[in-house]
Amino acid sequence: MFSVIIPIYNHQAFLGEAVSSALRSPRVSEVLLLDDGSRDASPRLAASWTAVDRRVRNLTTPGGGNRGAHHRLNELVHAATCEWVAVLNSDDVFVAGRFESIVADPAFARSDFIFGNLLLMNQAGSLVGAKRGPFDTAAPFPPEFDTPSMVAAGEFLELLSHQNYLGTTSNMVFRKELHTRVGGFRDYRYVHDWDFALRAMALGRPLYVQRYLTAYRMHSHNTIAESQVLVNWEARDVFERFSLDFSQVVAQPKFRIGLETNVNVGTLFVNAKQT
Repeated sequence: MFSVIIPIYNHQAFLGEAVSSALRSPRVSEVLLLDDGSRDASPRLAASWTAVDRRVRNLTTPGGGNRGAHHRLNELVHAATCEWVAVLNSDDVFVAGRFESIVADPAFARSDFIFGNLLLMNQAGSLVGAKRGPFDTAAPFPPEFDTPSMVAAGEFLELLSHQNYLGTTSNMVFRKELHTRVGGFRDYRYVHDWDFALRAMALGRPLYVQRYLTAYRMHSHNTIAESQVLVNWEARDVFERFSLDFSQVVAQPKFRIGLETNVNVGTLFVNAKQT
């Protein structure tokens, strides 16, 4: 039922745990691995997993180079054979029972983009915290936002205009058809997950499964921690393009409020759009 796709980059210490967590569920029909030019032993480890479980397919090609996470994600989605695709970064872990919880949700059949809650773990894999989607965010939502009411009403896109509460591509499950309709992941180093989620929610039917589905690993080499300046620059570009493609969405009052108070985009972007 589900294709799990794992883009890999220099995560030899974590890859085994990631793959094992994906293989726990009988609802996972295949696990696709693709290395993005790692300099450690990740390519060798990826190749070895094909002998462990017949569901594992290694798509890594010698000399494939480093093309970026967005490019590898798109390659993996195109190669997936199931209707549903679940992303797992090679340093993260799926929580046991995640796919069973997703399928058991009454709204599962009517949705095409799914996310849940995140557990937080340190480099050694010890749990250090948790985030309940839009209920536990890095920055408070604007006072005009009543988060429980907006969640109940399914206003996830409006909440996403303010900040990326999904946190990671490992928190995304979507129909392969929606990936095609959205146009795939775009060329961003830091915010390709936020960009994809915005477009997926604008075009699809999001479902928030209020269970812990994924454990996100925090360590010294997390890409998002490299440069806040570059993260903000990419976020502004995301919303510039989103404003052009989905002008009617951006014009909605709640989306506008979220955008005006967005900690990554801020009023400078909004004011520039008004001139």
